[in-house]
Amino acid sequence: MRRIITKVVEKLFGRRRKAPKPEAEAKPHQTARRGEKSPEPVIVRREEHTISRTRIDEDALKVLSRLVRHDHTAYLVGGGVRDLLLDRAVKDFDIATSAHPQEIKTLFRNCRLIGRRFRLAHVLFKGRKVIEVSTFRRQAGFSDEGDLLIRSDNTFGTPEEDARRRDFTINALFYGITDRSVIDYVGGLEDLRRRVIRTIGDPDIRLREDPIRSLRAVRLAARLGFAIEPATRRAMTTHRDEIWKCAAPRIVEEFVRMLNQGAAAASFPLLAELGMLEGLLPAFARAWADPRLRTEVTRSLAALDAHQKPQQGLPGGLALAVLYFPPFAAAVAAAAPGADHAKIAAELLDPDLQRLKFPRAQLEKAVLLLAVQQRLAQPARRRGRGGSLAGKPWFDEAVTLFEITQADTPEGRAALRRLRGMQQSAPQEARHAHEDAAQTAEDAETGPQAQASEDEEAPAAEVGERRPGRRRRSRRGGKGRGRRAREGGAAGAPGAAGETAPPIATRRAVVDEDAPIDPDVAFGDADTDLEPPGGEPAPDDRTD
Repeated sequence: MRRIITKVVEKLFGRRRKAPKPEAEAKPHQTARRGEKSPEPVIVRREEHTISRTRIDEDALKVLSRLVRHDHTAYLVGGGVRDLLLDRAVKDFDIATSAHPQEIKTLFRNCRLIGRRFRLAHVLFKGRKVIEVSTFRRQAGFSDEGDLLIRSDNTFGTPEEDARRRDFTINALFYGITDRSVIDYVGGLEDLRRRVIRTIGDPDIRLREDPIRSLRAVRLAARLGFAIEPATRRAMTTHRDEIWKCAAPRIVEEFVRMLNQGAAAASFPLLAELGMLEGLLPAFARAWADPRLRTEVTRSLAALDAHQKPQQGLPGGLALAVLYFPPFAAAVAAAAPGADHAKIAAELLDPDLQRLKFPRAQLEKAVLLLAVQQRLAQPARRRGRGGSLAGKPWFDEAVTLFEITQADTPEGRAALRRLRGMQQSAPQEARHAHEDAAQTAEDAETGPQAQASEDEEAPAAEVGERRPGRRRRSRRGGKGRGRRAREGGAAGAPGAAGETAPPIATRRAVVDEDAPIDPDVAFGDADTDLEPPGGEPAPDDRTD
């Protein structure tokens, strides 16, 4: 009877689940950290945020519109969305899409694919503008050897997976042009409100996946004036030596960005505070430990930040020279009179920058600019065999370094006025010196045959006299063409007698592959070259 009653109860109310055994008991669900899994993304509608399409680059809107019209998902992503929400000037408008790299290249004739580890599409526009388009990706798998460094990142994924594989929560916000909403999968909007830099997920893992993120966190915190979240900060200190697992060009790129972002004076104290400066630049860190030199370096970096122009940066060699000028000046003051300043600068910079594998050209430029500073501070000497100082190819950058580092005293301002006067009074001389140096290098590289071809393109009056006993023949046209040039176009010239005829363009025109692309030509008039039959015209992308 009892068994019958039990079966009736189970049929009506279901079978009662037995309690799990203690050894097989499931672990309680852990609360997700900020930046980790969340049930649903936060979607902020247009009326609830401050992003207006009128502040988005027109060419970025063109790229987004074309991707969407061809049935691809596409969002404005990364730092562009972050800066728009913070009402800051946007440097780059990056796009993420469901289209694969080859599909992107098919849609845009003005597109090139770059990268091996991380395939990206660069869509080119006038003025050397580049809109970077990437495919949605998901987190790459790890090896079982305990090494978390990401070496391959071409596994395509969904928008949510793409957001979760990014570095910081404030860089993982998406903006869609169809409904004009902001999509947040990782809590980035809240961190923007609190002005916090936080990794997505466990910082100990994320900073070992890509140690460059530590430098990027310092750069972002300094530029935006944000605080670094405590767990992220501890992980940056713990894993600061992991940076050497990254490729040297990536370290150099991030380091130069740090100098050129307009917040270098705030970046280097933070690097020293986190214990990262000594690992990156040991010789410079020793100078930083001196309170007097630290004050001078901070002053120079503040002047560098004030000198930066929006959306521009100084050449890498010049920025390095600004950073190292205070310890260089101290080393010169301690050296014997008549010491070689170039040698002092090289001994100071080489240990640090060769370890970072800085490009040799940037290192040599920094050494040269430091070595000539004392010469710039002295009154102009009589012109000798070396020519005018203003005619040197490095003169403008040397004056910029002098302005940043030494123009804060009455003597420095007077010297700067004199140097500016030299720049204005000798522009032709400087230009001719630069052209002669470039021509000499080009002649050594291309050889006399190429030089003859160049002379062939110039009018006869500009070719100049030929050396006695040396016969120069063009590659094309032979003797007849050279004879016509020497005759000055007397036969067949439509002008008056004695008038020199312009050279005849018989060679095929050379196509400049780096020339800016006209977007109207690249995209077509109304996308008729790419729009499928029956496609509806695109709505006005500028309405807000």
